[in-house]
Amino acid sequence: MSKQAHKYVAHFLLNSFLQTSPPNDAMSRVYTQHGFKVDMFAPENHAKSETLQEAHYGVRWIVANVFKRKWRKYSAFSCTTEEPVAVAAILAVIWRKPLIVLSDEIRAGAYYGTRPEYWKKLCRWGLRRANLTIVNDEVRVALQQRYAGLNKNHDFVVYPGCFLEPPKPVPRSEIKKQWGIKENEYILGFSGYFDLTTGIDLALGCLDEHKNVKLMAQPLGSGELTNYLIKNHRHHDRLCIQETRMTWYESWASAGGMDVGVAFYRNQGDQFQLMGISSNRLCMFLAMGIPVIVNKQPSFQFIEDYECGFMVETQEEFNQALGKILNNLEQMKANAVRCSAEYIDTQGRLIKLSDKMAKALGVPKYI
Repeated sequence: MSKQAHKYVAHFLLNSFLQTSPPNDAMSRVYTQHGFKVDMFAPENHAKSETLQEAHYGVRWIVANVFKRKWRKYSAFSCTTEEPVAVAAILAVIWRKPLIVLSDEIRAGAYYGTRPEYWKKLCRWGLRRANLTIVNDEVRVALQQRYAGLNKNHDFVVYPGCFLEPPKPVPRSEIKKQWGIKENEYILGFSGYFDLTTGIDLALGCLDEHKNVKLMAQPLGSGELTNYLIKNHRHHDRLCIQETRMTWYESWASAGGMDVGVAFYRNQGDQFQLMGISSNRLCMFLAMGIPVIVNKQPSFQFIEDYECGFMVETQEEFNQALGKILNNLEQMKANAVRCSAEYIDTQGRLIKLSDKMAKALGVPKYI
C-alpha cells in the first residue's frame, strides 16, 4: 500500500443500498489496497448510512456544485450506472482526474429507462470518457460497447455480482425453527421482485407437485396488493416471506440455509438476456453452496456444465428440475461450491480488478 496520506476517491451510487453490494464492496477494497479513502455519494440515504453524502443527478445540482473547492481533494471519481455517470464524468473533466465506471446496469433496448434524452446523451458521453469500465460478465462487454459507442481499445475488466468473502451461512436448523419448517421439508429460495419476469409464478406453481417443499422469499419493492395476493395464495401456509428489507450480507447468510435457489430473468431488456455472473442472486446461491434453477439463456450454460442446476422455461420443466436436484442434493450442492470457486472465481478476478484500477488511477500495482 502506498504510504502517501490523504488520498481520496469520490464514488457516486445510483442509490444508497448499493453501498455494500458485492461489486462496490470489491471496489472499496481495491481503493483501500492502493491507499485511497472512499467518500460515497447518493441521492437519498435510504440505507441510513452514517458515511454517505448527498448528491443529485440533474443539471441543477451540477450547476450548483461542480465548481466547489471540496472536489479538489479527490484524486479520482467513480460511479455506478447509469444516472450518476454524467455527474462523475463532468467532475472528472473539470478537475482533470481519472474516471472509473462500474457498469452494473446497461440502460439499453427495452430497459432504456425514462430519463430525458439530453441526460442519456450525457451519460453515454461519460461512459466514453471513462478510463476504465467494470462490467459484471464478459458477455456484457459488447453490449456496453454498442450502447455507449466505445472504441475497440476501451479498457474493460470483469468483476461478478459476488462477494470476495461470503458471510457465514445461517444454520438450516435455525431457519427451520424460525419459519416452522419440518425435518422432512425442503426450502426453495427466491430473492428479488415479485413479478412474472423473475419466475415467482413457477416457484409458486411447483408447490402443487412438490408437497414437501416450502418457498422462502426475500421480496424487493413489492406493493401492498402483491403482498396481499401472496399471503392469500392457496399455499400460503407453505410460504415464508421475509417482509423487512435485509442487508446484502443478511440476505446471503440466510440463503445459505436454503436447499435450492431460483434466478430467473425474463425481462426483454438487452442486459437481462446477458446475465451470467452479473446476477447477484445467482452468485449468492452458488457461493453459499445452493444449486439453482434458471431460465434458458446462453450466459447460464455454465450452470449445467458444472451440474449445479438446470435451465428451464415451463412449469413442467421447473417441476422436473426441482425433483432432480432434490434427488441428488448433496452432490449438486458440492458442485455449486466448485462452480463458484472455479467459474465465478472472485479471488482471481479481484487481482485483475486491482491491477486495472491501479492503471486507471496511475498508481503502482498492489503486491
